[in-house]
Amino acid sequence: MKRSLLTRCMTLCAALTLTTASAAQIADGTWTLSRLSDAAGTVATGGLDAPTLKLLGTSISTADGTQVSGSAGCNVFSTSGIFGNNLQMGGTLKLGPIAATRKLCAEAQMTLERRYLNVLAQARAFVRVGDTLILTSGTSKAVFTLGSEMEKRLRATWRLVGGQGNELLTLTFGEGGRVSGTTGCNNLMGQYDVMDGGLTFGPLGVTRRACTDPALAQQEQTFLKDLSEVTGYEVAGSMLKLTTRSGKMLELARPVN
Repeated sequence: MKRSLLTRCMTLCAALTLTTASAAQIADGTWTLSRLSDAAGTVATGGLDAPTLKLLGTSISTADGTQVSGSAGCNVFSTSGIFGNNLQMGGTLKLGPIAATRKLCAEAQMTLERRYLNVLAQARAFVRVGDTLILTSGTSKAVFTLGSEMEKRLRATWRLVGGQGNELLTLTFGEGGRVSGTTGCNNLMGQYDVMDGGLTFGPLGVTRRACTDPALAQQEQTFLKDLSEVTGYEVAGSMLKLTTRSGKMLELARPVN
């Protein structure tokens, strides 16, 4: 049975006719666990507390090539791994030892966490079909969907609450980690990264139109500085709260008009 399930997964990987190069990025991204199957049975998961898996660098075939991290539902974890692909074996993987924090949660949550981390540690094959990623050992299986619930809530256009002037200060979070917006004087664009309740912005490109009002120019500089220091976020209904490493909070709202 174990060999049969593992063989079917690898055969499916091979049927996708992926080359090593094209397979490189198929697993990169943040994934949310939707179903877990092991010796204890099958459980469906979802919602903001569902375990997640973030993969970066699945194309790099060295021991430290792929960065693997995520939330187990209660604690966060990290490791590295090797993801491979060939037309004979399909998608193969091997994760290193998994390091996790040790926060205590409700027993049901801890039980799911232990099962999830065990399935990850045992997984030896993977396949992606559309927005679904499957990791399996042959006897256990984790099924993921692309993205996280919190990240999906983030994808919208938000306006800064309390901004001065006639022009709004806005942020638009898109797919693929793309962000754009306005500073009251100029437009901005760049990348953002979401992970386990954390949010950071990469270097932001900004147009160079001069602010004629010194107060608006100062507001723009403060806004950009705050964004460069953002470390966390929370979406609650129509409000988005960004927190910086100094403890400052930015409140944004939608709709923008």
